[in-house]
Amino acid sequence: MGLNLKNEAVSPILTVDNLSVFRKKDKENVSLLHSLSFTISQNERVGLVGHSGSGKSITMKAILDILPENLFISKNNPIIFHKNSDFQVVSFIPQNAQLNLNPLITCGNQLLESVNLVSKLATKREKYVQCIDWLEKVGLIDAVRIFNSYPHELSGGQLQRITIAMALIQKPSLILADEPTTALDPILQQQVLTLLFTLADSIQAGVLIISHDVHLISKWTNTLIYLDKGKKVDFIPPYQLQPTGQVQLVDNKEIVLSIKNVSVNFRKGWFRPTYFTALSNISLTIKKGESVGVIGVSGSGKSTLAKLICGLIPHYEGTIFYNNPKDKGQMIFQNPFLSLNPKFRVEETFISSLKTLKNKSLLRRDNLIKILDLVGLDESFLSKFPQECSGGEQQRIAIARAICVNPGLLILDESLASLDIERQVSIVNLLNEIKHKINISMLFISHDINMVMEVCDYVYVLSSGSVIESGKTKELRDYPKTEGTKRLLAHI
Repeated sequence: MGLNLKNEAVSPILTVDNLSVFRKKDKENVSLLHSLSFTISQNERVGLVGHSGSGKSITMKAILDILPENLFISKNNPIIFHKNSDFQVVSFIPQNAQLNLNPLITCGNQLLESVNLVSKLATKREKYVQCIDWLEKVGLIDAVRIFNSYPHELSGGQLQRITIAMALIQKPSLILADEPTTALDPILQQQVLTLLFTLADSIQAGVLIISHDVHLISKWTNTLIYLDKGKKVDFIPPYQLQPTGQVQLVDNKEIVLSIKNVSVNFRKGWFRPTYFTALSNISLTIKKGESVGVIGVSGSGKSTLAKLICGLIPHYEGTIFYNNPKDKGQMIFQNPFLSLNPKFRVEETFISSLKTLKNKSLLRRDNLIKILDLVGLDESFLSKFPQECSGGEQQRIAIARAICVNPGLLILDESLASLDIERQVSIVNLLNEIKHKINISMLFISHDINMVMEVCDYVYVLSSGSVIESGKTKELRDYPKTEGTKRLLAHI
């Protein structure tokens, strides 16, 4: 994703001088970012870190000139791009790839659009080869299939790598990256950051990277800028994942969900169809009140497994059995804002789910308040729209919507990936409390191996659509048997 700028001179590439951002509110202007200054030169790596709401994304949007209409910057010219060539490219790597890729165009054709902006290659064949080469560079093994796939046919991690390829293929002078490793597993995080900074060094590009993971970014950057409540501060200590102690339930042999020898094959094309095996011979069991984790590299089949359990994939081989048909699983998605109807107030969101139970007493306002109380929100949220809530509040609302129908199983598909560490801890603690109150089973699907190891009783490891190892959390962590598991655990 690129923004083209005409330029001429040398270093620095970007200067931000006393940048302030305000929000229009009635007759007063509320300050969201106060007098931020920094410079990015050639080959320089700058990290912008801070907790949620600190002003990181607002800074990035101000630099790209894509602030919402109700926000504005100080009247002087605080953002200066220094000219160091006749034609300069500033590339942007967004956090949410799904929102930034066109669902109607194949990923390959979208990548070709980036190639056409800068490439002088003569033939379509050469451009195609360059695209395939870049897909492989960002760690996508089956590059030809990825090239011909639409965004909805790929996992979140695969989509994120495609947006990274789209940005880097333009060989920019400045790379702006907003949480580029959020949807990636630990192994791929290292691979992608190595690629990103190796390329940046080779073309003398500057890099500004946003992250809430201070520990990770500090290893890759020359300079760290700490933001807190819109102001630059000296230091922000890294927030560690320290959830409250798990509630140890009585060993329960009651099985909620049993999956036996399940395989999923996706068909592509009509006249000469090809088949892709997303899951192969999967077997999995979840007991009442148990927290089960599923880990694996991006594209290993984790999200396909979640969709399968929820009944979103109708055609498969094998058996999926719920002990109680009324206890079917409820999904909590990675991006809460996308999963909530922006035209519905929270009250309407709950009612639309509860109507399926055909019990009018559940629709009463006092019951809706109890549901909100269960996730730590008060009555005032019933009248709010999703866009009026923070990311953490939106995720709590999504959790409340899932549990209001009294499911036997909650399925969390990367549900914490878009939140900063502090909010992740808050949601994990909330889920532990809910588990204690209603004895619900949970399936955690995540790239965050640390989080899975902290909150799950049992863990399955997926690779290329197959379970390569499973076991009790402590045993699997301390004594991994397969090389794939050892590689994953080496990064925690």
